[in-house]
Amino acid sequence: MSAKKILLAQYDLHILLFNNVIKGISDEEANQSLGPGLNTIKWLAGHLLWNEGSLANIGGTKVVIPWADHFYSVEGATDEDLNARESELPTLEMIKNKWNEISTDIRAGLANLSDESLDTKVDIPHPIHRFNNTLAGLWAFTNDHQAYTIGQIAALRRGLGKPGMSYSG
Repeated sequence: MSAKKILLAQYDLHILLFNNVIKGISDEEANQSLGPGLNTIKWLAGHLLWNEGSLANIGGTKVVIPWADHFYSVEGATDEDLNARESELPTLEMIKNKWNEISTDIRAGLANLSDESLDTKVDIPHPIHRFNNTLAGLWAFTNDHQAYTIGQIAALRRGLGKPGMSYSG
């Protein structure tokens, strides 16, 4: 199996799991911090949406990710993120709807990448010391970041007394 097929399979799983992990969580619950220093479910969901912009860039797809002023991370922020106009905080439902609206286009862009392009060197600051600086390596890291963040939401959902996240569609 090619690296692209593996990376796409992970992306497809994240589309499913994102929707499953926030299922049944109200906006009020999504805004609760369950402990000192813990992100809210809404911030994590918004951050996942913001991070979809990285995957859109990898696949050469242009999408608009609103609410950047609320959900970027300083380490991965672009000048556009840092200078974004102040926006109203979206609801969890708005974040979910935007995720589902753009994921098909992002996936199509990723699927259209050639295997050779995945070996292209990229010059992007990166938090992993042994990062190989290829487009495939960046995509793999981004997928891993998405999985990690979905896992954080899964733990918080249990902290709210919700049933565990489903892996089924």
